[in-house]
Amino acid sequence: MINQEDGTIPGPALSALETVITFVVVPTALFLVISLIAYVATAQRKKNTKSVITHIE
Repeated sequence: MINQEDGTIPGPALSALETVITFVVVPTALFLVISLIAYVATAQRKKNTKSVITHIE
């Protein structure tokens, strides 16, 4: 049996599926979403072949 502090009331237990979703799937999904946002924000843009600075007509 687990020792609990006085006055605490334990909540309902998580099922195995809820545990896997909460501690594996959700953090992995958040990591992938944040990584994708960071990649898109810092990816090199398609460079224009003509530029006002480097090309004079």
